[in-house]
Amino acid sequence: MNEALRSFRHIVNERGENLRKLPFQRLKQLDQPTERFTVGNRKARLSIIVNQLPSGGILVVVQGFLKKRFFPMASDVALDGFYKYADETMAPMTREDMYSFD
Repeated sequence: MNEALRSFRHIVNERGENLRKLPFQRLKQLDQPTERFTVGNRKARLSIIVNQLPSGGILVVVQGFLKKRFFPMASDVALDGFYKYADETMAPMTREDMYSFD
C-alpha cells in the first residue's frame, strides 16, 4: 500500500472516530457537504452519510474515494461506519451494509 492510500485511510478512520464521540441527536441532524482535497498528488473526496434505521437508530458512514495514481478513472475506496442509538449505545457497521457503500 502506498503512502497516499495509507494517509487517506487514516483520515477516513480518524473522521469516524471523531463522529463516534458526537451525541446521537447531533449525528441524526448532521448534514455535511462532500469534502474534496488532495492526498499526496491524488484527488480525494469524503462524504458523511447518515441513514435512519427502522429501529429509530442511525447508520453513520464515512465514505472516501481516492483517485488511483495511474488510472484516474478508478478510485480506491475507504469506509468507516457504525450504528448509534438514542440511548447513546453503538455497534459496528455490518459487512452487508459495508458492501452497499463500496
